[in-house]
Amino acid sequence: MESDSALRTAPEPDYRALFAAIPAPLMVLAPDFTIAAVNDAFVKASLTERAAIIGRGVFEVFPDNPGDPQPTGSAMLRASLERVLRTRERDTMAVQKYDVRAGASFEERHWSVINIPVLDADGTLTHILHRAEDVTQFRNWLAREESMESRLDRQSREIEQANHRLREANEELDVRVVARTEELRKEREYFQSLLMAVPVPISVMLGPEHRFVLENDAHRAMSQHRDIIGKPYREAFPDAAPTLLPVLDRIYATGEPYVADRQLVRFAMNTGGTAEDGIFSISWYPLFGVNGEVEGIITSTVNLTEQVRAEAEMHDRDARFRSLFASIDEGFGIIEMLYDDAGKPADYRFREANDAFFTHTGMPEEVIGKTALDIYPGLERHWIETYGRVADTGEPVRFENEARAMGRWFDVYAFRIGNPARREVALLFKDIAERKRNEAELRESERRALDSALAAQAERSRIDALLQAAPAGIVVTDASGVIRQSNAAHRRLWGERCDGEQAAMRSGWWADGSARHGLPLAPEDWVTARVLRGEEAPRATIEIETCDTPPVRRIVLITGAPIRDEAGAVSGAVVTQMDITDRVRAEEALRQDDRRKDEFLAMLAHELRNPLSPIGAAADLLAMGRLDAARVKQTSAVISRQVKHMTGLVDDLLDVSRVTRGLITLEREKLDARRIVAEAVEQVRPLIDARRHQLTVHTPPEPAYVLGDQKRLTQVMTNLLNNAAKYTPLDGSIVVAVELDGGVVRMRVTDNGIGMTPDVLARAFELFSQAERTSDRSQGGLGIGLALVKSLVELHGGTVSAHSDAIGEGSTFTLCLPRIAAQAAVKPETSGIAPAAPGKALKVMVVDDNADAAEMLAMYVEALGHEVSVEYSSIRALALAQSVRPDVCLLDIGLPDMDGYELARRLRADPASAGAMLVAVTGYGQEQDRNRTRAAGFDQHFVKPVDTAALAELLRMAAEKSAQ
Repeated sequence: MESDSALRTAPEPDYRALFAAIPAPLMVLAPDFTIAAVNDAFVKASLTERAAIIGRGVFEVFPDNPGDPQPTGSAMLRASLERVLRTRERDTMAVQKYDVRAGASFEERHWSVINIPVLDADGTLTHILHRAEDVTQFRNWLAREESMESRLDRQSREIEQANHRLREANEELDVRVVARTEELRKEREYFQSLLMAVPVPISVMLGPEHRFVLENDAHRAMSQHRDIIGKPYREAFPDAAPTLLPVLDRIYATGEPYVADRQLVRFAMNTGGTAEDGIFSISWYPLFGVNGEVEGIITSTVNLTEQVRAEAEMHDRDARFRSLFASIDEGFGIIEMLYDDAGKPADYRFREANDAFFTHTGMPEEVIGKTALDIYPGLERHWIETYGRVADTGEPVRFENEARAMGRWFDVYAFRIGNPARREVALLFKDIAERKRNEAELRESERRALDSALAAQAERSRIDALLQAAPAGIVVTDASGVIRQSNAAHRRLWGERCDGEQAAMRSGWWADGSARHGLPLAPEDWVTARVLRGEEAPRATIEIETCDTPPVRRIVLITGAPIRDEAGAVSGAVVTQMDITDRVRAEEALRQDDRRKDEFLAMLAHELRNPLSPIGAAADLLAMGRLDAARVKQTSAVISRQVKHMTGLVDDLLDVSRVTRGLITLEREKLDARRIVAEAVEQVRPLIDARRHQLTVHTPPEPAYVLGDQKRLTQVMTNLLNNAAKYTPLDGSIVVAVELDGGVVRMRVTDNGIGMTPDVLARAFELFSQAERTSDRSQGGLGIGLALVKSLVELHGGTVSAHSDAIGEGSTFTLCLPRIAAQAAVKPETSGIAPAAPGKALKVMVVDDNADAAEMLAMYVEALGHEVSVEYSSIRALALAQSVRPDVCLLDIGLPDMDGYELARRLRADPASAGAMLVAVTGYGQEQDRNRTRAAGFDQHFVKPVDTAALAELLRMAAEKSAQ
């Protein structure tokens, strides 16, 4: 009762001053969340000014930090305030991150918040008391500890339990305090309700004895519900009095406030319990009366014992961790990511580091607090991006990379620590530059080894490709002569059957053979043996027998070269085998051709000299001028026969040339083989009769039609009959037969002459080939007849063959041609040249630069009764033509000053000679030559020597035409 009386007589405290002096940050909100009042502690904690925030909405004054990727402060505060409006009950929020504006930026803050409804007498909510305790430092310690030791699970649970006890304690009301102050409630309910709602322990003491007149629920809970109202401080807290009474007395005496942060106080938590030391944060503020004198003291007390104990434990753990990190070889550091205006990682700041950090990076200790780009402006972007991803996603990463700006390689494990909003990343790493250099050197060594191996493999592949592609047979042996490698050409040369035996056989076995001169080779003379003895490039041409069935004899050129090791010793051999069989045979054939060519040239010279001898003698005889007409005629006949013989030789040569070059054009028509034989017999009859041969001809009764050129086929049969007549001794027998055999017409010429050896038969149809010649050359000929026969027959799609049983047994030549149906009549025979008949004498101009040829031709034309003019120059011939106005011009082509083609064109252009018959007289007689003379304007083409009978007939017809 004494205490109640003292309370009633005590002066009423100034609640406005009390509200302003409360050390806990307090804010009063209207139901629309407009700020109605704040105390000094709130202004200080929120970094604001009272005049700038009163009357404004709380979310306008305190927006979320736009730089926080996941802000939750305003949303959680709004939800709590709305619960208070809805339930009219206090709402305690969990520790919440809510950054505050600091100038143009924001500072990270964490708050422990209680929102308490303030009701009037009718129970209407008039205001909300918002109490916010700044626990940022404590939270940071917790966050740091969480990252260092699995988020400090145990400490988190203890803090959560403490918060739970705090919420329970705050919810207990001291009924006695409420009863004692009921009579004053209406006057002081506003500030008293605020005071009572503050979760910070607050008490009010009056008088010099410091008697308690008021305490809030938080204070009652802290003092374990001691009965202290009306009691002086010494009696209420005897354990703490020795320490704190001097402080209270000084404040009461001086009127100056006092704050004891982390004050050590002995305090019995339970009445009658044992006093223990505790750590408290105590704020004392004097209460002044109306007279300005100190009347009492307001006390705000926060029990920090558990917090300090937790901090001490954290400091101990931090020290242990720092000792651990200082002792490990790996570098350890903590960085803070920095972002640009677009929210992308732009740099990072070094916050902490162990000693190994500076060893591995080479950085000085002064880098702490600086950014990476401050130290290394050229730092690669990937470092910032990688750490930024870790800070943003929380996903740790392990990687190796090069920091070229630092000249080092690092193996890094990066992981986010603490609150994600702090964007701190821990780095555990080591310098692996030496390892990378070793790896690079190893890779380079491996690369060089691989390159060498690949080069060697490529070289082996190239060598093997060259070996297999080589046309010559190649084998590689070891030092003992065993074959280690061979190519396809070797197997083709020796036969596939040998291939399976090679590996077990020595290289000498295939080198066995005889030298080209026929003597066998001794083993020591084998090329392989010679190479293995050290000879550099031995070679041998041998004749071998292959493994084929049946075996084949081949001529092989074998060469070899030694394979030497690094010391120069012979370690093997490379032996090549070139099959030169075809080359040797070709060389032999060329030698045979050269021999036949030489024989042919000798024959040709002989055959040309034979007719030239009587021609020369006849010319000398005529020059004597003593011959009568009969002798002149006889001499002329000799010359004519010999010229005809020479013409035949030249014609044969030209025919062979034209056939071999494909210049023969066949005038194909349906022909009866019986008629071809008859014409050939007619042409050769004089020779047959002269040699007194018996000729028998067998032909079928029905026509034997073939498609061919009559002139050329007659030439073929004539040649065969000529050979039979020449190479059959006098009084011999010749049989000509025409046979029909299905679709084939067979013409056969058989004689009982000298016959042929097998060697002669094998080359009977080769050019320049003849049987053995006698010195008297009695049969004559150039050895080109049968070659011409074969070519002409093949042009007709036929075949020709020769047969002879033996020397002296005669020969048979068989000609086979395709038979055609008898649907068209055989081409009628043409008559020979008509005998000359008298007619008008023609004016003939002869032009040839060969004076003898021109004079002889002029004499012959004059003998035919024509008027002849001779000129040896083309230019003078043009002038002569204008005066003579010739009917016929006989022109040589190879003229010196103007060729015969141009002369003909000019004669055609001159009116004096435009109508003359132009006749080309030339040594060029091929088809293209005839085409060219026609194009130049010539009417006829004669080949030298001129066929005089044909020329006489041409002039006779021209004379008759002129006479009409």
